[in-house]
Amino acid sequence: MPKFIDHHPMGPGLPPEAAEGIAEKIRAGETDEFGVKGLNVYLGKTGEAFCVSEAPDAEAVMKAHEAAGFPISRTDVVEVEAVA
Repeated sequence: MPKFIDHHPMGPGLPPEAAEGIAEKIRAGETDEFGVKGLNVYLGKTGEAFCVSEAPDAEAVMKAHEAAGFPISRTDVVEVEAVA
């Protein structure tokens, strides 16, 4: 399954319960209705989020973010490949 990293504003001061909800979803390892499985989310100190996921394609990543209330554009999503 292809892997993607995306970047978007998250807003400063993400409430701890919201961060825990995201973490629980990732730990569960479930795939959403768009075929996206979250692998990790990194929160920048300036209110940005960097999400790592497996998905069929970039469009699925965009749809999953839209459904979660974080619309992103195609230019925010990059397909990646690990080197190690």
